[in-house]
Amino acid sequence: MRLLTATFTALMISAAAVSAQSASMLDRYFTALDMETVFEVLRDEGVTAGQDMSGPEGVSPSPAWTARLERIYEPEKAKQSFLEGMSSIDDLEASEEALAFFETDLGARIVQIEIEARKTLNEEGGEDAAARNVATIRKEDPALYLMYQEFIKVNDLVESNVAGALNSNLAFYRGMATSESYAEGLSESFMLNSVWEQEPEIRQEMEEWTINFSSVAYSGLTKAELQRYIDISKTPAGQRLNSVLFAGFDKMFEQQSYELGRATAEFMIGEDT
Repeated sequence: MRLLTATFTALMISAAAVSAQSASMLDRYFTALDMETVFEVLRDEGVTAGQDMSGPEGVSPSPAWTARLERIYEPEKAKQSFLEGMSSIDDLEASEEALAFFETDLGARIVQIEIEARKTLNEEGGEDAAARNVATIRKEDPALYLMYQEFIKVNDLVESNVAGALNSNLAFYRGMATSESYAEGLSESFMLNSVWEQEPEIRQEMEEWTINFSSVAYSGLTKAELQRYIDISKTPAGQRLNSVLFAGFDKMFEQQSYELGRATAEFMIGEDT
């Protein structure tokens, strides 16, 4: 599982989209990785973040704005975007070995502790507490700290999440630019420059978030169990599974960000329909 991991509902996937074998693999992905729960957690995160955008210089807080946010982050819509992104990766079957790992008792436990860790970090003071825990681990158990760093590196968590965040921010601007009131000021060059200016800050946030997340999520694993997770992540199957998940999440977040940008523009100029 990855940062954005997260009960089973049968997926109706057309034969035109994927082969029957791939459809079976997608079913297994959604079951083994408890994706239905992930989408619910991400829905809550998205709505909360969107509500934080409201204020004197942003969208006026209102039941209509909250309702719009709930539509943007609706789990079924998220699933469809995620599936579209996943389908862009060829040969899902190449991830079989890694997917089978998450169908074991240890893999299933990892899925759940990752979901719970994300919830914990979302709680008030959650990230600060995690950061203090990281400082303690780094001082008292440097070997474990290095294992967390290895896990982050093997799974390319910083780089992949930075790229995904930049693409999502660009999608937000493009969504805003659909409004005539903002289109003139949001040229493509302006949007690209603005997004790239955010890269250092986003990178720092991702570096901090990934180690904080790791310290919370994997504190319940023995070092031997964590090493098994690292080892499966290193395999070609683990790398392919990682690519599939990031493709799904990237597509989902870009679509949501675009819709959020569009909604933001509409509400700020009073066209909240």
